[in-house]
Amino acid sequence: MARICIVSRKEVPTGHGNPIKQDAIIRTIRNIKRKMGILQNNELVVSDECLEQYKKKRSKFEKMAVIHTTVAAIVILILVFAPLLLGAPFNIMTIFFAFILGIMIAALALLSYVPGLDTGKEAKPRTPAQVAKKLAPKKAAYKSGKAKTKPPRKRKKK
Repeated sequence: MARICIVSRKEVPTGHGNPIKQDAIIRTIRNIKRKMGILQNNELVVSDECLEQYKKKRSKFEKMAVIHTTVAAIVILILVFAPLLLGAPFNIMTIFFAFILGIMIAALALLSYVPGLDTGKEAKPRTPAQVAKKLAPKKAAYKSGKAKTKPPRKRKKK
């Protein structure tokens, strides 16, 4: 199994490069296109020399994904509510086709897909104890008896 850089498409020596996350899109491409060439039986990495170029491509993809999703949401809203505001009767097929068109517009972002880097740690949901510990106030200020809050001011009588 060779290690291939996804930016330069050159072989990278073992121990060099940053591995690519094996997400659903990469797995789907590998399953559909068995004879894809670069993807088949290769470990995908980003070489150290191409890291800056990769970061630019990845940020461009993320921006385009946000833009496509926003445009899709606006198109869905216009196609659903414009006929209702113009006096047309409610039609469920209009909503159905609006969602189909919105999904197609949002999917256009996948044409410039750049996979993310594998950070090595999986995102685990936090337990209620971790959330409570994060939200709890600091105990050090209260143990010493010197709280950082000021005592209430006394009002002057008139």
